[in-house]
Amino acid sequence: MLTRRALAGGTAASLLAAPVLARQEAVGEPVTYESGGTTIRAAVYRPAGAGRGAGIAFMHGSGGVGPAYLRLARQFAADGYVVIVPVYYDAAPDDGVRPESVMNAWRQAASDAVEWLIADGLPAERVGLMGYSLGSYVAVDSALGRSRAAAAIGVAGGWSVYVPRPPRRRIPVMILQAERDDHIPSAGTRRWVDHLRNADVPVRLEVIRGARHIMNSDQWDDVFTRSSQFFARNIGRPPG
Repeated sequence: MLTRRALAGGTAASLLAAPVLARQEAVGEPVTYESGGTTIRAAVYRPAGAGRGAGIAFMHGSGGVGPAYLRLARQFAADGYVVIVPVYYDAAPDDGVRPESVMNAWRQAASDAVEWLIADGLPAERVGLMGYSLGSYVAVDSALGRSRAAAAIGVAGGWSVYVPRPPRRRIPVMILQAERDDHIPSAGTRRWVDHLRNADVPVRLEVIRGARHIMNSDQWDDVFTRSSQFFARNIGRPPG
């Protein structure tokens, strides 16, 4: 069973765990993949037509897989991407302490989600990693580690989520900060950005105006628009 955790200072309303995947079969394909000897459940969303020949792995926040993330996945699929949304808690439950062994399991699950997309037929240079809150750290830190992701986006994350490792890779990164984030201090987000810039990672910081940590649908639409533009420049360019 997935662990549901209250975000610091509040509860992530409407975030659901694995049962969401079964209810999304009409638009999301249930799949599994192996990571560290554990089976990871996921939902896959595909473009209706030929698409961009590119893919995105999206890492959920601390409350598990919820409707906002699946809506975002459908938006990316409509924009031509193959999107996989794994339940990375399957790799290790969240006990709130998050020792290095747990973080390693989650990072590996993110990297293996990228490998699933590559095995599905996408070139590594056309696969990106993205995540929200806790998942922002999992996505970006994985992408800058041993993952083969070609670009990464972190939404509503920061140094206070978990201390990032020194980057091993220098791929494009975008950090989207919630302007009025009431869980992740803005100083922590900027510290994360400075950490990446000091390591020569090409990173850009953009702000979702008016957004708190738990965002409404209009703010998630802003996340999609900014993310789509970023990915289009880095992994979603038309062939040729």
